[in-house]
Amino acid sequence: MGTAKCVVVALSGEVRTTVAAQLKSLGVDATLVASPDELTAVLENIPACGILLEVITSIKASPQAKSAIQELSEFYLFGKFKLAGSEVLILGKESLQSFVHECQQFNPRTLRKDTRHNAYLAVHLCADAKFEDAEKVVTTNVSDRGCFVYSIREWTAGDRVWLRFLGDDADICGTVCAWQPWGNNKTMPGIGIKLDEALNNG
Repeated sequence: MGTAKCVVVALSGEVRTTVAAQLKSLGVDATLVASPDELTAVLENIPACGILLEVITSIKASPQAKSAIQELSEFYLFGKFKLAGSEVLILGKESLQSFVHECQQFNPRTLRKDTRHNAYLAVHLCADAKFEDAEKVVTTNVSDRGCFVYSIREWTAGDRVWLRFLGDDADICGTVCAWQPWGNNKTMPGIGIKLDEALNNG
């Protein structure tokens, strides 16, 4: 799978280098970014597994950057962190090591450049093709190659999923590429899904 790569976003250069050093000690390469406004451009060119965003930097981000961060958190492993001395504390995670472990299971990817559309579509979501234990959910956005689906269940990057849109007889398969758990970091709970076939947005 290769070396895991993570983007670290913090206003302070000292904070960025401290986190990068700890990531390196755990076998993860870090790309350092000073401003959330630079994040999208960086991810379009550098493959990454996850994003670590400093809490204070997140608070100071522009409304546009906060909106972009929300979207990015749907498709990458994502964590907000703060330093306590030299220790990196990640909100909602047991430790930096646990975040790194998740990153090491995730294939590095660049940010896709196809257009994403906000779309709230009713859909049944299931971990198998039988739909016997399907969750009734909605999408929050869709693109030609994927979507983000609201879900409060537990998922893991790499899980196979099946989607059945209401009024559509054809089921669509996909792979979970990112999971945001319920109650974590005030982000929408759910999963980013890479679809096996193009999604027709109508």
